[in-house]
Amino acid sequence: MYHPRLYGEFYDMGLKYGKLLYEKANFVLPKISDQKTEFGLESYKELQRFYPEVVEEIKGFSKGIKDKPENLGAFLLSLGIYDTIGQCSVFAFRNNDSVIVGRNYDMLFDFKKFTESSLIAPKEKYSYISQSDVFIGRSDGINEQGLSIAMSFVNGTQVQPGIGFHFIIRKVLENCSNTEQAIKLVQETKVASANNFLIADKSGNIAVVESAPQKCVIRRPEKNENFIYITNQFVTKEMKPFDRGGVEWSKSAERYNGLKDHLESIERMDLQKAKEILSDRCVCLNLKKEKFGTIWSVVANLNELRIERAETKPKITNYKPETRLDWWLKKKKK
Repeated sequence: MYHPRLYGEFYDMGLKYGKLLYEKANFVLPKISDQKTEFGLESYKELQRFYPEVVEEIKGFSKGIKDKPENLGAFLLSLGIYDTIGQCSVFAFRNNDSVIVGRNYDMLFDFKKFTESSLIAPKEKYSYISQSDVFIGRSDGINEQGLSIAMSFVNGTQVQPGIGFHFIIRKVLENCSNTEQAIKLVQETKVASANNFLIADKSGNIAVVESAPQKCVIRRPEKNENFIYITNQFVTKEMKPFDRGGVEWSKSAERYNGLKDHLESIERMDLQKAKEILSDRCVCLNLKKEKFGTIWSVVANLNELRIERAETKPKITNYKPETRLDWWLKKKKK
């Protein structure tokens, strides 16, 4: 897993990382189909309206790898549209005095070599720690305000040129300080595909946005429940018609029920219990035949900004503390 530290102007962050990958890893953009290129270019126009600052980062990265911004934008915005193979499990639990989040990211084992956990601190935006299996876009993260967001794929019934989850998560982390702001941002976005977004803040406001091109619905904890969780399906009555299903192979329902059973049995959550849940065989995927499973896992206390990460199949003992956000916040104060 790569561990870049990127801060400053958007263009400069992109240029720095692009040059690094080009010079140290001989990076070139993978080829994509004409269908993906057409879709990605249309979506790139939407991204220019949605988040022009990150387009500047794409321009800088493109210069660093000696390619065109349109080619990079088309590649990034076509990801996860026609081949939504990622599968994930995420939860949030609120105690009286803290909020604990946990996330497993499940993908083909071959993707391990592309994974990265980044400290990103754009000028005049919130800084954050986030994980991804692609540069620039993000799959989950926790920002300096104690706001967490993580996505899971849903096999939706429709796609449209629009904003992919990678850039929705980035804009949330860089611009939102609480759950309601993040929900509003997702609701107002022209999304490209179907996803769940689990959002939590340090005040204890936890929610799921079930999002698709046709509609989005906000799901909150049931009465007398202090937790919420997602795997890879929509669960609300309103959104089920937009879920194609077909995720039995990844044990989505079993993982969902596994999270439910664990969370219902706990009165108070801490990081140790969060690790135990994510390491449990009912939640952690390890499909050897498909060469697919959990390739990173993150737990965090949002009130303390305490983050720990396992950079492979999670075990209770293989999480390591993430200290870069604390380093950056102390650096800013000097």
